[in-house]
Amino acid sequence: DVMDLFVKSARSFLDGWFESEPVKAAFGFDAVVGNYASPDTPGSAYVLLHHVFGEVNGKKGAWGHAIGGMGAITQGMRGACEDLGVQIDLDAPVARVIVENGRAVGVRLENGEEIRAPRVIANVGPKLLYDRLIDPADLSPEFNRRAKAFKVGSGTFRMNVALSELPDFTCLPGKDVAEHHQSGIIIAPTLDYMDRAYIDAKRDGMSERPIVEMLIPSTVDDSLAPKGQHVASLFCQQFAPVLPDGRSWDDEREAAADRIIDTVTAYAPNFRASVRGRQILSPMDLERTFGLMGGDIMHGNMSLDQLWAARPFLGQADYRGELKGLYLCGAGTHPGGGVTGAPGHNAAKEILADGSWLGRLLG
Repeated sequence: DVMDLFVKSARSFLDGWFESEPVKAAFGFDAVVGNYASPDTPGSAYVLLHHVFGEVNGKKGAWGHAIGGMGAITQGMRGACEDLGVQIDLDAPVARVIVENGRAVGVRLENGEEIRAPRVIANVGPKLLYDRLIDPADLSPEFNRRAKAFKVGSGTFRMNVALSELPDFTCLPGKDVAEHHQSGIIIAPTLDYMDRAYIDAKRDGMSERPIVEMLIPSTVDDSLAPKGQHVASLFCQQFAPVLPDGRSWDDEREAAADRIIDTVTAYAPNFRASVRGRQILSPMDLERTFGLMGGDIMHGNMSLDQLWAARPFLGQADYRGELKGLYLCGAGTHPGGGVTGAPGHNAAKEILADGSWLGRLLG
């Protein structure tokens, strides 16, 4: 079964366990989350497994909601760091990692300020780090080749919408808060639907009927919206990181957003009229706003050649970068994407080990 999960497509794996198409679709969705691929793509079964590895409050395979929104997690981290005397600087974009004698010794900010340190720990993806923040002259030609070949692009399009009322689904009518409103609502009824969405995106840049997961966090956290109103996130798949024929996401983002709204409205007829505002994040927006190269929410493809001992590169799965003093701790390292904290936890152990007397002796 382990070998099957690594090499089989999600469809092939699920066909061996289930007969029901809706059941296979419910599981199959996790095979394409953050994965610009079809459920028929070899290796997509592993992406399914990746999304059910964790647990929340002791419930294996479950996902949780952070009260106060995802920002509450980073605010909690900030508070813990500041209690220990850590200084956090915001609005201080890094222009370049400073390298001297083959060692990372600090960073240069876009305003020209230099910050020196014995270690540089990067939470950005490997593509951004090695393509834009480190001078290629400071890396070997062979490593530059490997870094250029690192694959990114998760096919993800994100939207956040403000709603005047809850979606009234034709299959489960009602605008009052119900169990399904407090769950992940996946619009992708079959594996064939997902496959067609991917084929559309490969051909046209975006799917005619995209895969949509809707979450309405205000149904479990009333701090997020005024009473009687709601906010929802639309996590959508099968939108090309780079549009074909020279088209730009700057020109296509509104049309893509309308297509997503239409897709939801086909299942909840009141949805379009209930939208009072929307925030659009195309793959290009995700790159510009959050530094997610190719709009990749996983910091790199979740394919077998970029996983486990090969994430981000063979020989560098121990969180140590190509340069001495450089460490990576984000989703572009093992075990990959998802809000787990595991890459940072593992990286911290290696950094502490290198800082021990034995580590300094061997380093």
